[in-house]
Amino acid sequence: MNKLYSFLPCYNEELNIGTLIDEWMAQKEALAAAGYDLQVRAIDDCSKDNTRKIIEEKAAQYPDNVQLIAHDVNKNLCGGLNTSIAYFMANGTPTDLMSLMDGDDTHNPKYILPMIEKLKNNGKDCVIASRYCSDSGVVGVAAHREFMSDMAKVYYSMMLRVPGVKDYTCGYRVYTFDSVKRLVDRFGADPIKEKSFACMMEFLYKLYLAGATFDEVGFELRYDNKQGESKMKVFTTMRKSLTTALKLRRMK
Repeated sequence: MNKLYSFLPCYNEELNIGTLIDEWMAQKEALAAAGYDLQVRAIDDCSKDNTRKIIEEKAAQYPDNVQLIAHDVNKNLCGGLNTSIAYFMANGTPTDLMSLMDGDDTHNPKYILPMIEKLKNNGKDCVIASRYCSDSGVVGVAAHREFMSDMAKVYYSMMLRVPGVKDYTCGYRVYTFDSVKRLVDRFGADPIKEKSFACMMEFLYKLYLAGATFDEVGFELRYDNKQGESKMKVFTTMRKSLTTALKLRRMK
């Protein structure tokens, strides 16, 4: 059976990661019916709380489907992306898929099936769970942050102009093996360099430069499900995203 590798980069997510893994496991049978064996890989980035312990408990609860990947040093989100890419390239096959999402339980795994369906039916390389489709929704996000996200969407669309993409920064995506391989072939091992949350935009645009095609599925971002404080420094992230878009636009 083909495999779907779900990578969950996390740092200090003891209040969220256990619930998120359970939500993924609730999709196991439906994914199997669609032809995919679910393999969850939770990546602990040297958390200072009980995140690693909880992942180990879930790995013991679901030994055939859940594994811990533990960083020896803190590598930020870009390190989680590079770890996911390297693991997928080393363990996946050309018919397997890779999914990534935030480890804070704001993204629901239930959207993975329509994402895979669109990926296969439309012949795309990457499908994004998008906040900007007609059936999308956002719950629990402060008004000023939602406004900044909307303005960033306009800016990124003008700067990067990737066909089929409206949501450049949402971390919830599914990728084909071939598209990730082309990314590594073009940009080398550890292809993601940006250490801020703008690394998600870098990942997407470098995939595009490596020939990937994209589509989107509407989903509901549930920020009200997140327990604990946000790790995102909003204005720093916005500044880095603006400069990263300029830098990426110069790439060929």
